Amino acid sequence: MTEIAEWLVAHKIALGEVLSIYAIAGVLHTTGKIAFAWLKARRMHKMLKDVPLAEYDNPEGFLGFFAGLRKNIKRDKDWFNEVTAGKSISKMIGMRFEPSQVWLIVRDPLCIRHFLKDSFEKYSKPRPTENPFFYYFQKWVGDGIFTFSHGVGSSDNGHSWLTQRKIAANIFSKANFQNNMGEVFVEKSLRLSELLEREATAGRDVDIQKMFFSFTMDSITRIFWGEDADTLDNATCHYADAYDAAHRALVTWVRPSMAMLLQMSYLPWPFGGYGGLAWKIYEWRSPLYQDFRQACKILDSESNRIVRASREDPKLSSRRDLLALFLQSEAKEKFSSAYMRDMLMNFVIAGRDTTACTLSWAFYVLCANTEVQRRLIEEIDAKLPDRVTPTLKQLSASSMPYLNGVIYEVLRLSPPVPSDSKTCFEDDVFPDGTKIPKGTVCFWQPYALGRDPAVYSEPEAVKPERWIPFTAPAPHDFPVFQAGPRICLGMDMAIFEAKLVVAMLLQRYTFDLKPGEAEKIHYSGTITLAVCNSKQQDSHNLWVKPTKRS
Repeated sequence: MTEIAEWLVAHKIALGEVLSIYAIAGVLHTTGKIAFAWLKARRMHKMLKDVPLAEYDNPEGFLGFFAGLRKNIKRDKDWFNEVTAGKSISKMIGMRFEPSQVWLIVRDPLCIRHFLKDSFEKYSKPRPTENPFFYYFQKWVGDGIFTFSHGVGSSDNGHSWLTQRKIAANIFSKANFQNNMGEVFVEKSLRLSELLEREATAGRDVDIQKMFFSFTMDSITRIFWGEDADTLDNATCHYADAYDAAHRALVTWVRPSMAMLLQMSYLPWPFGGYGGLAWKIYEWRSPLYQDFRQACKILDSESNRIVRASREDPKLSSRRDLLALFLQSEAKEKFSSAYMRDMLMNFVIAGRDTTACTLSWAFYVLCANTEVQRRLIEEIDAKLPDRVTPTLKQLSASSMPYLNGVIYEVLRLSPPVPSDSKTCFEDDVFPDGTKIPKGTVCFWQPYALGRDPAVYSEPEAVKPERWIPFTAPAPHDFPVFQAGPRICLGMDMAIFEAKLVVAMLLQRYTFDLKPGEAEKIHYSGTITLAVCNSKQQDSHNLWVKPTKRS
């Protein structure tokens, strides 16, 4: 800085002149960035001119759909369903000069199949420098199976994604599934039941969603990195606490900030750009972002501890947990500790939150629909007498059709990931003839698809019998677990785990909602669809009263 000042003095250049030059250069730079973006967006708008617009208010306003989304941010899943209802494909436009704000909401199963499977190589995760939410999401979970790109959109032709998926697939082998995973789920389910007995005997209400998140955390710490945890009985788990804190802070801070972050990205250097000085100042002024940052530091520390302990474990070669499988592959792949940290983070969101959310909604459904609970208990008692521990075969759709129907109704009405997207990296054409320009963000929304009256009669009603007799829906018709090459590796594990817990708890207890809670129930604003007992999404409890069965 001293040398620069001396140079300015030597050349008799005043600070005012420097600032004037910077201002002119800054205006030109920002104008150029906006013009380049506008030309790209203009081309996209032209290619999509025949696609109907979703029915949101003031589409010509500066913020486009963002204005309506911000008004409905606490009920965004229903808002998306309402504004796109009856349209197989509809477009949503944010700021008209911004290419990343050209969205397609796709409800046609054939078109969903197209971008998730048939033209898989053309559609992938967005780059972190093209989407503010994804920029911060990657700061949380890092580089892993959820964030790695594939196909045209990747810098390594999808090698990183495919490598991680292939190694992880080994833990979902049939032998490991039936033995190791099954044993862990049964053990933790019995522990859950034991703790419920204490509360039931005392006549106390319990936050069963909190218990389910603890149950799944205790299960995956064993399955994913070979550690024992007992968060079910309130044992401290720094990893779980930091993980939840980061998740909620991320979503609460970023979603309302999207439009502002995008606008600031157009400022000149050093203020503009993704992660520029303007973003840094915006982050610094937000207590929520500071919470997010602190939680991520704890996750880094805990992940490094977990990886280090596993590397030093003399029994590593005989272990079959997920982390051990990756460490055993290090000689060939040479994974770093940062890679291991990110891998764990990605699988935690897949293996912990999703199943905990499904179980929470399942017990809400059972409490809110007493006849469904009664009929399910009747089937459980008939097929699993004397509280026998259920097997994979006994929990099958053919053996316990009503239980299977309950789980699929829960997945239909409250999918654990209610909305997801892929970005188009090469001009394409959908099966219906719709031209898709490069850069378009293509959404599929299981929450909305599950409420389509053209597919499901009385879509808001809970009807397990609609799945009896059971024919597994095609993944693109029921994309709760995605479809195509990126279909969820743990789908069978998650369904088995949910069925096992439901069956084992209903063998021992009946459940009722705490009085006054029914009218409060709502969904969360997080990436995974948890239960809230507040329409403002500021309370995340599911209070129920367990009663011991005789």
